[in-house]
Amino acid sequence: MNVIQLGPLVLNLELLIFILSAFTGYLALKYRLKKARVTVEGNISDKFVNALILGFVIWKCSLILFDPMSVIKYPMSLIYFSGGDRGLALAIVISVIYLWIRTRKDGTDIILNLDVLLVGWMASSSMCHLLLLVLHKENVLYHALYISLNIVLVLYFYTRKVEAGDSSVLSRIMIWYSLVMIGISFIEKDRTLFVFGSTKEQIFYVIMFILVLWIDNVMDKQKRKESH
Repeated sequence: MNVIQLGPLVLNLELLIFILSAFTGYLALKYRLKKARVTVEGNISDKFVNALILGFVIWKCSLILFDPMSVIKYPMSLIYFSGGDRGLALAIVISVIYLWIRTRKDGTDIILNLDVLLVGWMASSSMCHLLLLVLHKENVLYHALYISLNIVLVLYFYTRKVEAGDSSVLSRIMIWYSLVMIGISFIEKDRTLFVFGSTKEQIFYVIMFILVLWIDNVMDKQKRKESH
């Protein structure tokens, strides 16, 4: 159990990292929406917060599903432990489904939602890696490169004044992001291989690269047809 002792107060390190990372991502998301002057800002930001809370609760409580005996014997384990990678995967899937339903309901543009989600993700994940780097002092090069990549992409968003919901820019960023992350992941120490000498994260980025590339090609063909 990773904890921080602050006098009589004992803080769950995993929970602390999550809260600080999530708050950073939320601020970045709100700032992106403010700069984009989106009239439905409240709807968009609120649903991402709800999805985050939903995902967190599922991740923590998934321990009941994957290890019920531990919870029955030690109910306090729900506070200090989570459902691990399987619980995280379940939380992501349900949160994505929730966001999809809410987006269809409020009628906001899917690309716009992906745009602000990407900015929020880059900010929150950078904070997470920064905290891991400071607190654990392991995988220094991996965390440093990850943070540097996100900083470069965020600066690109704001220095180039990329309009929120620009599908062409968003697809290029996601393609390059996935490719660079595949390479950076090889630097990570104590990698847990999943298949073909790659980790689960690398497989995820490969799938994301292929999917975004395919969607980009489909949209490009559609634009060409509309122009003729």
